[in-house]
Amino acid sequence: MKTPTIFLLLISSFCLLLASYKTYTAITHPIKYENEIACYAEKYSLSPSLVASIINVESSYKKNAKSSKNAIGLMQIKLSTANYVASLYNMPTLTEDELFKPKTNIEYGCMYLNYLSKKFSDTNTMLASYNAGETVVRSWLNNEEYSLNKKSLKLIPYEETKNYVKKVNKNIKYYEKIY
Repeated sequence: MKTPTIFLLLISSFCLLLASYKTYTAITHPIKYENEIACYAEKYSLSPSLVASIINVESSYKKNAKSSKNAIGLMQIKLSTANYVASLYNMPTLTEDELFKPKTNIEYGCMYLNYLSKKFSDTNTMLASYNAGETVVRSWLNNEEYSLNKKSLKLIPYEETKNYVKKVNKNIKYYEKIY
């Protein structure tokens, strides 16, 4: 083979590989509701890639998702949690139907993340709290087995929460490339 032919073959192979990777990433890390994510991430001082990652892990971008624990919508936020943070931010309380709306769900989910980010300076601890609940995480922080400094977790005792934090962090890397 001549050098130009090998070069063209290499370029073609690279392009095919890149297209396959982009297709894979688009399937495993969809990006929907970009405007809402960008708007509310900025409004509540969050990274858009964090918000997109949480939506992907929580609901796989299924706006009508509802968990067995009654977490609702894209960001899988409970109605009681949404209405609690609404009272703190002087926002209207919601009905379940309203919380299923993507724009509303993303705003109230971001509002809740902002609230948690003020309570927990460590991102992994904030994510653990989003998954397991603030009260549970506070108990872990007060236990020397799980926290050395009462601010961050050295160990997450719930396997589900530990895996959740890992998944969100892994997905953030993909969404950082998109954003």
